[in-house]
Amino acid sequence: MNWNVEALKRVMWSTLLCSSLVLGLATTGTAQNPYGSDRYGRDSVKRHQKEEKRELKLHQRLEREEFGKSVALRRHQKEEQRELKRHQKHEKRGSDWRDRW
Repeated sequence: MNWNVEALKRVMWSTLLCSSLVLGLATTGTAQNPYGSDRYGRDSVKRHQKEEKRELKLHQRLEREEFGKSVALRRHQKEEQRELKRHQKHEKRGSDWRDRW
């Protein structure tokens, strides 16, 4: 089969251009949401809340190591846990209490 060299060059360059364009668009599209492709952001909220819980546990462990195990510290840590629970409950609903104003 006898191929025209100019036609092959055009096909090659158009294929290269189209593939780079598609790759660029795919990269840009997935760069918007680092937590995946959840349409309503539920996965990102879940991950965010798990990170908050993990940070609170670490913070409280460091407090216990520094201040010991006292009744006042236990009360303080329980209040922190309740505050985090309320905060996450508002986040799940999608209406954070600060957004009302």
